[in-house]
Amino acid sequence: MRTFHKINRVLVVVAIILFLGKLDTVSAKPADSLKAAFIREGDLWMKSGGAERQLTRGEYIRDPKWSYDGEWLAYTKGEDRQELRLWHIPTAQSQAVSATGGGNYQWSPARNRLAFLEGQKLSWISAEKPNRPAEVAQAINNFSWLPDGSGFVASTTAELLPDGWTPVRILKIPLTGNGIPAPQGDTGAAVKTLYVLPKQSDDFFAIGTSVFKFSDTGKWMAFLATPTASLSADANTLCILSENGAFFRKVDQMANNSEWFSWADRGDKLAYIGGAGREATNNKELKVVEAPSGKPVAYTPAGYVDQSFSWEGVQHIVVSRAKEWKGAVTGGPATKPLPNLVEIKLQGPRYKPLTQAPRNYGDFNPQYLPSVKQIGWVRSDRSKADVLIAGSGGKHPLIWIKNVDAGANFYEQWKWSDVLSFYSS
Repeated sequence: MRTFHKINRVLVVVAIILFLGKLDTVSAKPADSLKAAFIREGDLWMKSGGAERQLTRGEYIRDPKWSYDGEWLAYTKGEDRQELRLWHIPTAQSQAVSATGGGNYQWSPARNRLAFLEGQKLSWISAEKPNRPAEVAQAINNFSWLPDGSGFVASTTAELLPDGWTPVRILKIPLTGNGIPAPQGDTGAAVKTLYVLPKQSDDFFAIGTSVFKFSDTGKWMAFLATPTASLSADANTLCILSENGAFFRKVDQMANNSEWFSWADRGDKLAYIGGAGREATNNKELKVVEAPSGKPVAYTPAGYVDQSFSWEGVQHIVVSRAKEWKGAVTGGPATKPLPNLVEIKLQGPRYKPLTQAPRNYGDFNPQYLPSVKQIGWVRSDRSKADVLIAGSGGKHPLIWIKNVDAGANFYEQWKWSDVLSFYSS
């Protein structure tokens, strides 16, 4: 009889283990199409489904970016992040693109073309022919591809003259079918000045811009108008410009962080982290404004700060939220509160906690992946990090990638895109 009870207990324990294992399998299985490029101990890795693969060895790699079809990765090599390289996933081949183009580089949204700045020269290459760059324009401060990949929108570089700074021009630069800048002519297809930013005044000063982000409808673009470096660390003007340049609006002040503003995936709603000051630990509110003339609405409760976010459809936003810290700017990071993820329902509004990180850890950089209906984010103690994924609403979270390098940190503005890039077809 004693033996019978002992066997029963063993069977019960085994059943429980199998049941929990089944739950873990159900929750832990990522979508087959989900991939990520990440940095571990300085090297570039990728993960697809459940398999990890190391791509480089003994190199300092940062800022991986996927091509639109997921076949190529662009990244920088070296401590100064100047060398721009490509990795072809199917053949595991690496190719150099530029020795000085590792600043702003962007894939076309429609084909395997990579555009980049070398100083103030804008060029692009075909991934299949990386040693044959096509020059687009000179004296460019910043740029982005047009939504259909047919050309660029770009800002010029302001010059300091004896009577002050020259104004920044916003340009539209179409490409021909052969991928070269459209020539000047009567067709209207040539380089066009969309808008000239206002001259320096008491409430506006810009010598350049951030990248440009287009709304889902393509009618509006958002960007930061940035002053000189020392000033831009604390205060930049978030702007909205119509795609034809006919309407311009100064929306709000915010830190110089282009990852802190983003359009909804449908319609013309723009979300951003408002509030001047370089410290992410105070005076940072998640706000939403509808283009062109809507009034910004804040969704951050008193006593808290929002630090990064991702749209989850049209009516929900997942945000990394922490208690506000008003201590000394130079205080050690251990004294500053760490964030957790919160889901915001815009109509209401209502707040729903999604995560509760373990003691001394925080949840950063939420990214909703609509094609697989999952949320990815980084859990970190500010020195080491893991990548987690979960279903919509934070259901069934699991650690998907362990031991990812920490991103760059500027006054608690964590740039996790330095070390992590999701891709889902």
